[in-house]
Amino acid sequence: MKIKIQDFYIKHNAMLWNKSCEQHRVENTRKIKRFFEYQDIANRYIDEVKEIDVDLFIHHINTVDGLADSTCNRYIAAISGFFKLAVKYGYIKEPLKIKQTREIQTRPRFFTDEEINKVNQILDNSRHPYVKHFFTLGLETGMRKGEILSIGLDKEECKEQNKTYGVISKDRKIVHLYQTKNGHERIVPINKYANDALISLRDKPSLFYTQKSFYNTWRKAKEDAVGNDDNFVFHVTRHTCATTLANDHGVPTVLIAEILGHRSMDTTKRYVHGKQENLSAIMNQLGGISNNRGEKDNAINQ
Repeated sequence: MKIKIQDFYIKHNAMLWNKSCEQHRVENTRKIKRFFEYQDIANRYIDEVKEIDVDLFIHHINTVDGLADSTCNRYIAAISGFFKLAVKYGYIKEPLKIKQTREIQTRPRFFTDEEINKVNQILDNSRHPYVKHFFTLGLETGMRKGEILSIGLDKEECKEQNKTYGVISKDRKIVHLYQTKNGHERIVPINKYANDALISLRDKPSLFYTQKSFYNTWRKAKEDAVGNDDNFVFHVTRHTCATTLANDHGVPTVLIAEILGHRSMDTTKRYVHGKQENLSAIMNQLGGISNNRGEKDNAINQ
């Protein structure tokens, strides 16, 4: 039976994750729709989509959009479930064999001060200087690019489509994010630099954004700043924000997790990088535990 992917979804989506909780169903639906948008897959026949199409999509969201391996694996699980249903209803003979991405537990990359200065200079002189305001917002707030784009969108339309939307407070001290990636509302504090960036973007970043202009500008900035570095992605602004809050301002990990909207503290801990000089200073402040131990014991015995 020939059927286009979009038509199959419309016809059978009620059976996808119908036994899951609402939040899980909504999250997987978002992932499937994002897969549909990639290279217009929605309008292809379901039996014409191959493993290579999924591999290219996963490579794109991993390297271009900067999604973590663990997040990519959740996309793979959602897509696999979709094609298993197509097998069940006889539209394809066997499910796609999609391998999960190996999750390497290393600390994510972060931008150095020198790299930030270089990128700012490059973006200032680019054809699309609005990208610099996105860069500033990412560094100063830790918001994901999608969350930045959600600011100023129509609330009612976003509610209907289960999309994230952000509202700037009247005093311009916070952005209130609704219907976020993990299903919870989030309060994001904004400082002077983030506020200036929002003003430059007319409080609605999506007015300026196109995927082509953004990624072409970002790719050029990456090449000029660091050359060939596949880990130099916009999402690193989020890692950098967390690292700066921890090392330069002493913000506790639990508060950083709240600002970034992490459900797991383990995720936050991976984002936070300890600066060598800070770690050395901490150890020096201990005052020689091993040397003082004998003196303390002697004092006790006396």
